[in-house]
Amino acid sequence: MKTKIAVISALIAFSYANAQETNHTDIQMRKYSKKIDSIVTSEKAKMNAEFKILDENFNAKKISAEEKQIQRNEVATKYEQIINTKVEDEKANLENATKEMVKNAVLGKGQSNYEFIVGEDNAILSFRGPKKTKKELLNAYDVNVAFGFIDLTKSASSLSIGDKSSDMRFGKSASMDLEFRSTRQFGKLTSPVFYRFGFGYRGDTFVPKNSKVFAQENDEIFLTDFTLGNLKKSRFVNHYVVVPLDFVFILNPKYTVENGERILDNSKGNFRVSAGVYGGVKVLSQSQVIYKNADDRRVRLTENMNEGTNNFLFGGKVAVGYGGFNIFVKKDFTSTFNNQARLGNKYGFQIGIELLYINL
Repeated sequence: MKTKIAVISALIAFSYANAQETNHTDIQMRKYSKKIDSIVTSEKAKMNAEFKILDENFNAKKISAEEKQIQRNEVATKYEQIINTKVEDEKANLENATKEMVKNAVLGKGQSNYEFIVGEDNAILSFRGPKKTKKELLNAYDVNVAFGFIDLTKSASSLSIGDKSSDMRFGKSASMDLEFRSTRQFGKLTSPVFYRFGFGYRGDTFVPKNSKVFAQENDEIFLTDFTLGNLKKSRFVNHYVVVPLDFVFILNPKYTVENGERILDNSKGNFRVSAGVYGGVKVLSQSQVIYKNADDRRVRLTENMNEGTNNFLFGGKVAVGYGGFNIFVKKDFTSTFNNQARLGNKYGFQIGIELLYINL
């Protein structure tokens, strides 16, 4: 029995030595340790009470020393079995908690107050505290990554993507966004409307048709044939810092009650539509050409284009989505290329998908 109590005491001591941990695993371990501590303390008190009666009977010469020792052994054995039985009832919980603790220690999660959750909070991946309430989930931060096919149209109102008049190859020309955003509920806790704003990076890559390349001369940019070798790739890239503002409308709102308040349950995926605007400032424009020369050597040419593009970007966006996925359409109301660019179409238009949300 002493061995059993020593093992249990060691487990209790180990758990209390980690009392500063606040993650879920440690809370569970402390909970189970307290249960075992309570079992041992309670049964030992009962056992000592019976030992006291045996001592009184021996002092009163009601039993002999030999009878006292036999009865003490019987009492000790009885309470050892009682403790073992009650501890066995907690065995499954203890084993699960211990396995989780070992897993966290191996994966380096032992000190973390956060956890990764897949497929919750309208996100592919969430990184948040395990005790975060559903009310707190209504206002969140997220990182968003989006990819889209981009083309140029004749005017700010035109939606003619893939138009033959465009000098760019639709399907090869692409845009990428990386945004950090804050989402807030608009109105009451039951409101299915949200607004979100943030900042990020946008890169537009235009690939010319007919193996053309961009060139600049006399403060103008234009497309021309490539004559230096065997052309492999030709592209024009605009880099922007952007600020998006969106309004999101939940189409299938679900509700729950938390701490006596009726609130929108935003913990799972939902269907939604969104509409918004974005603005941006151009950071850099580059022409990039990759070709093989007469010696069959691969050559890469990168040239900054100081003229021909607008420094500011403004446009609108609409999207439909479910969970962590959105399909969107973006239309630039300001032209990508200005009057110093000899191009027929100058306004950006793209269709794409937001591939990843990471909620924080």
